[in-house]
Amino acid sequence: MDIRITVSLACTLLWAGCTVQLNPEPETEGVAIGFQAQSLLLDDITTKSTTERFNSNDDSFSIFGERITAADEHSTVFDGAEVKHNYESGVVDNWSYNPARYWFWASQSDRYDFVAISPAVVGTTNEHAVGNLSVSTHYDYESGDKYDIMAATYRRSGSNWEGRYQTVNLNFSHMGSAVGVKVTNNSARESVTLTSIHYQNLVVSADAKVSLDSYGRTILRWANPTPSAAAVRQISYAPNTTVAPGETYPDNAHLDYQIMIPQNLSLYGAKLILNYKVGETDYTSEIALTDIKRSDETAITSWEIGFKYTYTIYVRMDGGLLVTVTTTPWDVPVAAETPGILI
Repeated sequence: MDIRITVSLACTLLWAGCTVQLNPEPETEGVAIGFQAQSLLLDDITTKSTTERFNSNDDSFSIFGERITAADEHSTVFDGAEVKHNYESGVVDNWSYNPARYWFWASQSDRYDFVAISPAVVGTTNEHAVGNLSVSTHYDYESGDKYDIMAATYRRSGSNWEGRYQTVNLNFSHMGSAVGVKVTNNSARESVTLTSIHYQNLVVSADAKVSLDSYGRTILRWANPTPSAAAVRQISYAPNTTVAPGETYPDNAHLDYQIMIPQNLSLYGAKLILNYKVGETDYTSEIALTDIKRSDETAITSWEIGFKYTYTIYVRMDGGLLVTVTTTPWDVPVAAETPGILI
């Protein structure tokens, strides 16, 4: 697995006078900073992709955080520490890390910013400048990255003085897109045999970037895409799966969604390629993903952050195809202030 994380803090003109403390002495007493995560991170089949996820590592996250004073002085509090879920404690939402870090509030003008990426990643490279916290993770599907990447941010302001020591509640969102394909046999007499279904010309490597803007709102985006023209992202079905007349395979209860990098589908000419047999006749169909339309006749030109796409291929007796797509939020909709910036 080829994973790299880079942390940067970009300084805007409005922040030109700010300073940064790269290696501060952590607070060693007082109230420890604690974290909670929404159940989206837990190994729950109703809230996770049913394929391509780490069953052992996805209940963890890497945490990055800094303290910002009234004078706009930045100091690192967390630099990629692993926060893990403790199943043995008997507490559903129990997350821990080591060593502990403690809150330090000098005034109500202080604040803390946090960025988290799940699953936790070992081996990080940090680049520090002055400004807002930003985290970048390299995701390379061809090198084995098939996990359900999720991210969260949080800002704690001293203006809420009574709640300054409360646990940080991280609300994670999916950074990928979930894509599934099913086949319906529209023939009244002939069975359809599926030989293979795969994609071509997809982005298979990119950087997932998570940051807070000056108002503390979450920004999720992908950058530096690398496409592949090879026959990538095979859809796994049993060899020579037969779909009887009038039936759909797989049914909704067994449809697996693959985790995809959000991307502009027209940029490299992404295709869905179906090899199948109707009766004794073999067919191969290449379908440009941008030609596939929803029921309202609008085409899907991009896969966006935090959305689920279900493609249905209708096969006729003469081998002809009709392909439709439906789009729904994937578990937790991306909020309006968290734009999915596409490749």
